[in-house]
Amino acid sequence: MDSSSRTRWKGPTIQEIADLAGVGSASVDRVLNNRPGVREKTRKRVMAALEKLTEEQESGAELFEIKMFCESGETFNSAMAQAADQVNRSIPGVQVSGHYVSTDLLDPGIFARRFEEEGARADGAVIIAREHPAINRAVRKLVGMGVPVVCLTTDLPSSRRTVYVGNDQYAAGSVAAQLIGQILPERRNNILLVMSVPFRSQQEREMGFRRVLRSDFPHLRIEERLISDDRPDTTHKQMLKYFETHGHPAAVYNVAGANRGVALALEEAGIAQDTIFVGHELTRNSQALLEAGIMDYVISHDFFQELSAAVNWIRDWTEGQASAPTPTQILVHTRYNCGL
Repeated sequence: MDSSSRTRWKGPTIQEIADLAGVGSASVDRVLNNRPGVREKTRKRVMAALEKLTEEQESGAELFEIKMFCESGETFNSAMAQAADQVNRSIPGVQVSGHYVSTDLLDPGIFARRFEEEGARADGAVIIAREHPAINRAVRKLVGMGVPVVCLTTDLPSSRRTVYVGNDQYAAGSVAAQLIGQILPERRNNILLVMSVPFRSQQEREMGFRRVLRSDFPHLRIEERLISDDRPDTTHKQMLKYFETHGHPAAVYNVAGANRGVALALEEAGIAQDTIFVGHELTRNSQALLEAGIMDYVISHDFFQELSAAVNWIRDWTEGQASAPTPTQILVHTRYNCGL
């Protein structure tokens, strides 16, 4: 900006933009003045922050408050927290506040009560949680109070939630079966299925997986289901115990979390390079496992885009303009396309 444009500038300050974008003021100055030396990712963050602050200043409206409650493994929770932070930096007029609980530490009653209490004071709520009577009741109560509730990633159809935003998880499980079925030879046909607590997404993935195996790859069979708690250390121990009792599977399909625990067990047993390993959710950990050649495929979705879709849907709903969302895109990652 030249000196005359600075005197006329009525928008957000460089420091305000820098604070929201999470970058230095010098980076903001370079972006606004089209100077070189700024990464494209940084440029996009700065421009998103500028647009958000400018629109908020022009509208003068109060922030649209959305509560997000997420129950999952530590890595997934962290990814969702980053998505919420990105939404807050880029979508005008919105503030997402997150509450994250590890699956193995969850008390459904406490989680449900807090969701109900905080959701009642918000303009909308987003929830990622297992199916449980207390959680379903809390969702029904909020919806009955007129608060829109979006189930994200995993559905709670019995809760009468307002809408579901996310993958067609049945289709995601079908994709996993297709990938494994095309790789495994007929002479090695045993598959270990790893699950955790009753998340609807995991149940639907399993159903899709089994259907494709029955129809397209009848020579393959699922040995049994290993039930984990989404913690890497305990999943690792459970996997090793399974190997001692049942031998080594030709493939592992993890519909749950704790991909690190599965990978550690495969490495410790010396079968990481001989076992097809397919899991879900592209995070820093699963990216590293893909790059190391321990995981073969990660089936995922765009956390930020899905949360953005949920937030925008809630705003549209409050304005009477919402329509039924379509399933989000299923993403398949290998070691060659797993950049975050």
